[in-house]
Amino acid sequence: MNELQLQVEALKDKFLPKHSKSIEVDEGWYQIIIDCDKALMQIDPNYQIAQIKQKFGGLRYYFEPSSSTYDDELWEKMNAVVHTYEDIAWVTCEATGKPGVLMKSKSGWYRTLNPEYAATAEHYNSYVICVKGR
Repeated sequence: MNELQLQVEALKDKFLPKHSKSIEVDEGWYQIIIDCDKALMQIDPNYQIAQIKQKFGGLRYYFEPSSSTYDDELWEKMNAVVHTYEDIAWVTCEATGKPGVLMKSKSGWYRTLNPEYAATAEHYNSYVICVKGR
């Protein structure tokens, strides 16, 4: 494993008990979730993760503040951090980490991908750029 993969693997230690310790994003978003974790730790070093995944082409990073420090202001600060990194993911290719756009497969799956990469990748060559309103 490379260093980034090790850092992502270490995030699994922060998962809430009874939650699946799986991180369901491709490597292109690894740095985004590592950076999000670092920013959240600046606010609440003991926060816990409920889930990290890709859904409809967007990053979903679900968390719980530590119970000893929870208040509305803390929640708002942490939520703002998560939204910032979710916004970054919307313009970052899930597979490569290069600039990306929302794309859709013929079967209806959404991913944020770099169009040039998608055109040459066996798994993604059926994806087309989404047009607003469709």
